[in-house]
Amino acid sequence: MASLSNHRLSVQRVRKPRCCKGPQGLLPRFSSSQADGQEQLFRLTDSIHSEFFIAVEPIDTYCVLISSKVVYFLKPGEYVDREAIFLEVKYDDLYHCLVSKDHGKVYVQLTKKAESTSSGVAIPGPSHQKPMVHVKTESLAIKISQEINYAKSLYYEQQLMLPPNETEDYLLLDS
Repeated sequence: MASLSNHRLSVQRVRKPRCCKGPQGLLPRFSSSQADGQEQLFRLTDSIHSEFFIAVEPIDTYCVLISSKVVYFLKPGEYVDREAIFLEVKYDDLYHCLVSKDHGKVYVQLTKKAESTSSGVAIPGPSHQKPMVHVKTESLAIKISQEINYAKSLYYEQQLMLPPNETEDYLLLDS
């Protein structure tokens, strides 16, 4: 038996680990680009597992990495770290994501909530920041915008859920 366990330890990895949890909470199919995105997210967050990978979209001159808490726009490069981020938007700060056109160019526009309001209610207006990122095609801009808005809705859904209670799980299994 000892020779069998030693044989298993010497096997080389064939592919990168896939995401262990997809946006719906299920194990997704393996995708090499998604595995790369998961690896990039772990580098950006110092392997914090409370932030889940959702999607990655490579663009000509940058990459959009969408997680369960933040949208990262990254400069291209082999090794991605915090310095590669040129735009980072947390879902708490994001009002919505839209596709915008200007002079024949297509942009993904992220409307961020105002820093502080007197009423405490954040509504879009002149005090809001609206960073725009150029995208090569309208269909890609629509896809990115939909993925960001979907991830944002998942984030707010998670905020409304009750935290799991271990004693309740134990009682359900006992009955």
